[in-house]
Amino acid sequence: MIKNHIKVLILIFFGFFLSVFFSINNLNKYDKNLIDANGNNYHQMIKYDTYLYLSHGSEIKNDLKNGKNFFETGREHYTKYLPARIAALYYYILDVNLFENENTKKINTNIHFYYLIIQSLIYFLCLIFFYLLTKEIFEKRIIYFIIAFFCFEPTLFQYHGTFWSETYFFSFQILLAGLILSKNQTIVKFLSIGLVLGLMSLQKQPGIFYIIPVSIFLIFYEKRRIFIKLVFLLIGFALILSILGFNNLQRSEKFYLISGDAKMEIHNKLVRKVMTKKLNISREKFDLIEGEYAKNWLKQKNIKYDASSNLLKSKKTWKNYRNSIYKEKDKIKFDDYIRNRSLDYLLDYPLEFIYAVINGSFHTLLLNPLHIYSDHKFRSGEIYYGSEDHKKFIPYRMAYTLIIYLLCLLGVINLINKKEYYLLSFIILSYLYFYVTISWHGNTRYYLPSFVYLGFLFTYGVDYFLKKLR
Repeated sequence: MIKNHIKVLILIFFGFFLSVFFSINNLNKYDKNLIDANGNNYHQMIKYDTYLYLSHGSEIKNDLKNGKNFFETGREHYTKYLPARIAALYYYILDVNLFENENTKKINTNIHFYYLIIQSLIYFLCLIFFYLLTKEIFEKRIIYFIIAFFCFEPTLFQYHGTFWSETYFFSFQILLAGLILSKNQTIVKFLSIGLVLGLMSLQKQPGIFYIIPVSIFLIFYEKRRIFIKLVFLLIGFALILSILGFNNLQRSEKFYLISGDAKMEIHNKLVRKVMTKKLNISREKFDLIEGEYAKNWLKQKNIKYDASSNLLKSKKTWKNYRNSIYKEKDKIKFDDYIRNRSLDYLLDYPLEFIYAVINGSFHTLLLNPLHIYSDHKFRSGEIYYGSEDHKKFIPYRMAYTLIIYLLCLLGVINLINKKEYYLLSFIILSYLYFYVTISWHGNTRYYLPSFVYLGFLFTYGVDYFLKKLR
């Protein structure tokens, strides 16, 4: 038994060592500022979403240094809550600044080594906790395969050396799986499940409703003292969410939990895509049409906004009208308006949206172990998707995806043969929840929370395959 523990810990340590090496390699190659074709300065690793997280974290750090109360720091909670706070904590403790100059917004280099190391350390510590929680549940060979998958599978591993929000979310998923699958039936376990569910909801927006399938699963399988268990689970969840809500209340005078990005993403991605094709117009034209509707709605609701803002002088799009609204609590009303408008579109053109969702759902299934390569090498995804590199890698990605899914299918057969219905139910329920909530998007990166649960099926599939070879 001790020998097996040592083997697993060596495996985890080796995974951590590789992630550190990968992070150092990324920083050496890509921790630099460049000038794009339009003459704009950008950082190869910190751009788009990652720039939003880290720049917001920099603002929070500066607010704290200037004596602001934590709950009053930062700007509007537009997207994921936790990534910016993690960045703020890092900048505050190490007393470093993201920008060389706050006016030019040129990013400091050589300051993020420990950020990436801490990120990887937390991931592999969660993997150790998972092992300690489940070592009595899985067969020795199975647990070894599971740990190996989460240590080295390239689609997941690649995010350890980046500033994306994925690694922390994977960490919470693995820790939560360990807690749920463990035989421990104490109240502390269910309080901990609630706390981790809360952290997941702060790290990625789909995580906020994951408590529903988890609760359904526990109600079905945990019949003994289920009421008190769920009460403590909800207490843990509410404790974490209350931080978000109170922060929003202090800053905006409005208690809210759902971000603007979560409310408007369907309109911004799916509605825009479907309606531009349906009306045979450009995306820019659609945004301007929606801008007129937004302007009329703002006037009707008597919501004040800066009509002479530089954004509206540039383009009178619906997003620019939103960003020109003075009060954050009025922006929340606008977000609700956009969400309702998206629903109206879906009801008016159901077949078109069903087709788009099905198409996106198939595309998102294609695994991409090379996302970070393209993200660092190319200025944007649009440039990469039009490149020869993208075309060259597709056959390899398809072959890799097919191998993974075939082994996952064998894993399902293996679990059914072993009558491991508890584990299989948890995997399927969790996989479907995250798949349904993001599959319409068509973005392969958004699929990764679902893919984490396939890791269990994959390892059981490998076990089944190796036994058949004997």
